[in-house]
Amino acid sequence: MIDKVSVQECTLCGACVNACPADAISFSKPYLDFYYPQVKEDICIHCNQCEQACPILGNKGKPDEGYPVAFAAKSENDSMRMRSSSGGAFYELASQMHRDGGYVCGAVFDDEFHVKHILSNAKEDILRMMGSKYAQSDVGYCYREIKDVLEKGCKVLFSGCPCQVAGLRTFLGKEYPNLLLVELICHGIPSDQMLQTYIGMQERKYGARLTRIEFRNKAKGWHNSSVRMEFGHHRTYSKPITADAYMNGFLGSVTLKPTCYQCHFRNFTAGSDIILGDFWGAEVELPEDDNKGISAILVNSGKGMDIIDHCNLALTPANVETVIKYNKNLLCSAAVSPQRSSFYARADMNGLEEAIRRYLEESTIQKLKRQSRYALRCIWHTIRGKGKPLY
Repeated sequence: MIDKVSVQECTLCGACVNACPADAISFSKPYLDFYYPQVKEDICIHCNQCEQACPILGNKGKPDEGYPVAFAAKSENDSMRMRSSSGGAFYELASQMHRDGGYVCGAVFDDEFHVKHILSNAKEDILRMMGSKYAQSDVGYCYREIKDVLEKGCKVLFSGCPCQVAGLRTFLGKEYPNLLLVELICHGIPSDQMLQTYIGMQERKYGARLTRIEFRNKAKGWHNSSVRMEFGHHRTYSKPITADAYMNGFLGSVTLKPTCYQCHFRNFTAGSDIILGDFWGAEVELPEDDNKGISAILVNSGKGMDIIDHCNLALTPANVETVIKYNKNLLCSAAVSPQRSSFYARADMNGLEEAIRRYLEESTIQKLKRQSRYALRCIWHTIRGKGKPLY
């Protein structure tokens, strides 16, 4: 059964839940701030379909078509590009799939700001799927829905973390020519409980309910992305991602799920057709960088190249090595933060909120250092005639 997989290995991809014909598996076993699959022994029929679907235990084989090919990309729709986290590549891929009469499966916020995957052929849902969502997504029974749609001959684009792409592939058990797998360059994932705790902290601070959240707002430019939260009573929170407590936990590798530190699906092993992320280093590598966002695209298959050729994307060929240079997580898992054990020890004693305040909130000294570094960069760029720095 699926309980052969330890919490240090389980990716929470949901393949086992989708594969179980008796619906005997649920995410109900707690460990730290995550919930892991647990088998209801009284209704389990011991068919082992959960093991076969698991990307850790199941068949990890994938086709090798001799790629990847790399591009720097930006949407030709400037408003959608600004709305996206990077260059708008996901929007254009999903829009092309919609024009082809297909479905798109991606992550959205629900009404309570939990992250979940939905399968839809509605254009308005593509807009909900846009933007980075740095929390564990609940895939629900999306894999089952995708299989049903594929079996009817419809096209599907699935977008998710590498482990979710691998989980869908092992759940399906065979290749589908009408399925396009889009993998996101992944640093790791914090928990839903972590996000809900942080939202609750902010709601109490601002005295109103959260109405909108953006983890990568680009009002001050792509290189100056900010976390922006809108609350009732027209109250707004905005901080650079390097100063926000929640993002400090994420970027500092304090709050990731255990398997993220030893991910099985780095180094192009998830089996995706396309890999998407930010083209970090654009300010150095790309003359066309205008601080509005540029996507890195790695194409791993003929299916991937076909849809790229039909999208409304401005493409610049790039070296795979250049993309990897600024996106080390393509090959390597995040290193465990030295603060992680202390953070969770404090959380165990006093709760997540206290741990966030103690370890992740920016101190006065840290704020002064950050502001000083930015001021020095401004002076340096002014001297060189480049205006304000990009980051």
